[in-house]
Amino acid sequence: MARISSYPLDQDIVGNDKVIGTNYTGQITKNYSLQGIANWLNSKGSVAIAGQNNFFFQDASGNTGRLVGSMSFPNFGGDGTQFTNILSMRFSEESAADTYIMDYMATLVGKNVILAQTDNLNNFGVYQFSTITQNVAEPLFWDITFTPIEGNGALLADSIYALAAYPGGGTGDANYVFNQLSPAAVWTVAHNLGKWPAVTIVDDNDELIYADVEFVDNDSLTITFSTAVAGRAFIN
Repeated sequence: MARISSYPLDQDIVGNDKVIGTNYTGQITKNYSLQGIANWLNSKGSVAIAGQNNFFFQDASGNTGRLVGSMSFPNFGGDGTQFTNILSMRFSEESAADTYIMDYMATLVGKNVILAQTDNLNNFGVYQFSTITQNVAEPLFWDITFTPIEGNGALLADSIYALAAYPGGGTGDANYVFNQLSPAAVWTVAHNLGKWPAVTIVDDNDELIYADVEFVDNDSLTITFSTAVAGRAFIN
């Protein structure tokens, strides 16, 4: 096998391109597609974005009951439920990234949030986050109630959903929407909110994307991508 440094660089990267790696189970060498890696990162929320937490929608208990990293209705079911009809759901105390996040979730009470399908942001609901209560019978899960504001589309079983603070409304504090009209690898955002806010980013197709966020001070931050991108940043 030739030295890796001798292979040419691919300047036209697509999702079907592959990289070689080792499977943890069995230590077997395998090919991994870039799209597969991206899907895993999306499902786990492994690229951290402040204020965003991912869950998969579980519509059936199966043989294992309610699963870690899931969101579901108290009696399961609900595949095809319109976002505007969601009034309460039961959330795992750990997100799909296996991270305990209920201390953060409690700060959202009274504020507006968005629940959106990570691979299709046209499926979303905007709500006021009304209450959060630990379930007595299932203490690893918390019941959250919502007041619907607007939405589009419906829940799909086993799809991944991001729950994040949403700009505007609620009894929460100030927010700011930054528009990057021309593609750039670094966005410089002067939000003037006087704090280190949560940041949610979408590209110019309104698809959720991930990047490195660096807080310069309480009134400004930078967002750095691996390639030039246009889109919006919701600062809350």
